[in-house]
Order: sequence, then C-alpha cells, then structure tokens
Amino acid sequence: MIKKVPVSALKPGMFIHDFNCAWRDDNPFPKQLLLKKSTQISYIRQQGLKELYIDTAKGLDVPNAPTAQEVHADLAAQIMELGDAPAPPPPAKFSSMEKELTRAAEVKKHARKLVGNVLEDARLGKQVAIGPVRNVVEGMVESMFSNQNAMLSLGQLKQRDEYTFLHSVNVGVFLMSFCRGLQMDEETIIDVGVGALLHDIGKMRTPQEVLNKPGKLSDDEFMIMRKHVEFSHDILSETEGVSQEALDVAGQHHERYDGSGYPHKLKGDQISLFGQMSALVDVYDAITSDRCYHKGMPPHVALRKMLEWSKHHFDLNLYHSFVRCVGIYPIGTLVVMENGLMGVVIQSNQESLLHPIVNVIYDTAKNRPLTPEIMDLLEYREKGSGYKIRHEESPARWKIDPKAFMPKPELFQ
Repeated sequence: MIKKVPVSALKPGMFIHDFNCAWRDDNPFPKQLLLKKSTQISYIRQQGLKELYIDTAKGLDVPNAPTAQEVHADLAAQIMELGDAPAPPPPAKFSSMEKELTRAAEVKKHARKLVGNVLEDARLGKQVAIGPVRNVVEGMVESMFSNQNAMLSLGQLKQRDEYTFLHSVNVGVFLMSFCRGLQMDEETIIDVGVGALLHDIGKMRTPQEVLNKPGKLSDDEFMIMRKHVEFSHDILSETEGVSQEALDVAGQHHERYDGSGYPHKLKGDQISLFGQMSALVDVYDAITSDRCYHKGMPPHVALRKMLEWSKHHFDLNLYHSFVRCVGIYPIGTLVVMENGLMGVVIQSNQESLLHPIVNVIYDTAKNRPLTPEIMDLLEYREKGSGYKIRHEESPARWKIDPKAFMPKPELFQ
C-alpha cells in the first residue's frame, strides 16, 4: 500500500516509493529507495523535503498515515471547491478563439525566436537589448487581453527538443495571464512579462557540459546549475530599461514559501509577490513539459501536486488564484462526463470553471471513438443531461494525445 508520511517519521527499513519533489529542477534523488541507514534520512531532511510516499508492501509501515488514494481524493475535492468562483470582468476588446488563435500563434512564434536570439547573445557576452523583448511582450499582452484562451491553448503545443526556449515563453504566457486574473494594470503585466521571457537568461553562463548533461547531475553540478538564478539577476540588473518587477521574477522564481528554495532561502513575505507568482508558474510549466529525462504530468495532476506542495512551498491563496487562471480543468485535460462521453478541454469558461468547452472524441460506455464534436458544457449546466464532468482521465491509459484534438492555427497544421 502506498502511504504519505512526514519525513520526520522515516526510519531504516522503509521503502520510499516517491520522493514527492517533482517541483525541483535539481532533484538529487533516485526514483525509489529502500532506506538502510540513518545518514540517508539525514540527507533527505537536509534537502528540504517535508513529506513523501512509502510502499508498505516493500518496507516498514506507518499505521496511521493516509493512503495515496485518500490524499488524492482530498486534494481533488479542495480544487473542486474553487470551481464557481466569481468571474473577472470581461475584456474590453474580446476576440473569438478562432480569430485570436492565429494571431496568438504568430506572436508566440516571434517570441520563441526572439528568446533564442537573446539567449544566444547572452551566451556570447553581448549586451541584452530590452526594446525588442518589450515589443514582443506587448504583442502577447494585446492577444491575451483579447482572448487569453488562445495563448493558453498554445502553451500545450510544445516540443521536447525546444524546452529551453519554449519554457521561457510559456512562463511568460502563464505569468501574464496570472497577472491579468489578479486585475493588474497593463504596464505592470508588460514589465512582468519581460522578466518572465528572460528569467532563465543566466543559464547561458552555466557551463554547457552541465546545462546539456543528459543524465542526472552530481551534487557539485547541482550547485553550479543553481547559480543561473543569480546570473539572471546580475545580467538584467546591468541591462537598461529592466524594471524591479522583472528583476523579482528572474531572481526569485526558485525561492519557496517555507525558505527551502534558492538562491537566498527567502521565506514567506520576504519573497516579492512576483517572485511567488513566478515560482508557481515556473513549476507548473516544468512539470507539465516532456523533457529528455522525464514525461510531463497531465495538467490536472500537476495542479493537484501543486496544491499538495502549497502546504510548504507556495502561498495557498496565490495558488487558488492561479487555478482560477488556468482552470479547474486546464486546457489539454482529458475528461469523462457522467454520460460516459470523453473529451479534451479546449477552453475554460470564466463564468464557471467546472463547465469548460470540450472537444468530445470518445464514448467510454460503448467503447468506441466518435467524430470530434465541440460542446460548451456551460450550455448543459441546468439541463441535467449527463454532461457534468465526472472525473479526469489519463491520456496514457487511453493512448490519446490531447494535443491532437486541440484547435490549431494554420502554422501548426
């Protein structure tokens, strides 16, 4: 049986099933481990872990610890409670998903190319030019204020071999959407977006053999990798036209609310608002992305894990605001309704996050694929017709790639 236990309860003879630290880019642990000596437990504590999962079939038990199933059910229930939160005011210039998707794709394509060029300039020691970065961020903000679902949808169309560049762009998309959800002014959102696009620029000062190492890093290599945050802050501090908001994003996106982050182990309100927001966004995109050394989590699993980590690593109220930004069922989530129909979430409905727009593709009751049909579940809310979402599903279990059923602009087709 898989159980969740505090690190303080560990003892030799227990079998660690999951270290529960996917939020760390610099995870130093093996996938699983049979604890044989107390020094291993001391090392786990030193690394800032608070809770993890053990397998009682392979090692010692903790009798009163909750099972993984119980933990997951409780987390899912907490997320569902956020479903009918008040909607933010509608944008002044609303554009349909179909119309905005092509413009958003062009803007994002430009942003990805620009980030690549800026990072290469930084690697060569050249001065960073903020003007072009600010221009592309302004375009992203304009698109987002027209229909943020278009930009958020494109966040799922990412490829493993472009992680370094697209991660920076996606952090920008999510962070600017997060700011918009908190009703920040446009100028602030642009400043934050600049910081997001350049938050990892310090990695260009990281030795290539460490940055591009395909296997697990050593402890010394982890220490080298962590310096990228300070490098990012230093580079942007020396760049004319960079705001304090942008510096906070670049310099604090790996800090954690309980003080276990880096580089300065800031705690609670010592971390700026934008540092805390960027930490949430950075982790969300990282753990939902496929990379050479791990498969990304489905979006709904990522939200559940982040709620679990919010007990220690994130501010819970900010986490709640982030969920309202990306949706209870984020774009790209595979869901099954009470009538057995299964589909991919392609847009959220701000009026009710429990009733997104879904591309229905399969009938699980009859075990047969369907001709894809887009349904706005908000239209079925009062009809009691079985179109209420029952649960999320694993794409791997059904051998379905959700990205194949999401709307795509022409340049992605």
